[in-house]
Amino acid sequence: MNTGTISPEQSRSSTKFPLQTKQAARVINGVHTETLITGFQDKILVIITQYGKVGSLAYVTFDSLSSKSLSSFSTNVTTDVNFLLGGFSSLYQFYALHIATIIANENPNDRRSVVIGLALKDAVNGEDVDNKEIINCIELMVRECKVW
Repeated sequence: MNTGTISPEQSRSSTKFPLQTKQAARVINGVHTETLITGFQDKILVIITQYGKVGSLAYVTFDSLSSKSLSSFSTNVTTDVNFLLGGFSSLYQFYALHIATIIANENPNDRRSVVIGLALKDAVNGEDVDNKEIINCIELMVRECKVW
């Protein structure tokens, strides 16, 4: 019968709590954009939103990691990007891979997979967004919010 008590063995093996979480915000293409990064024992969760919601969720893993091959986007690195929830788009796939690569480059010994939530506006006031500005700002925010 489970009495709800935690044995000493269970408490030693559990993840330290509270989890490491960091946030950053920037205005990108005139739109307030928030980033939240949480480091779990087995995964890193990254949420980047302009809607205040999670949006599409992607799961990114690297089959082989080396900082040299990641920084040069070599074909020797096998990546797997799977969309768990929401719509798939090649642009979101690119963003997810880019974010995961930044994280892997920042700490090449970290083998955690990355779960990424993206909810970004396609157009602002009827005009297409500047994807280069989005990529640059996302990169800055991810680096600001290190939890690894």
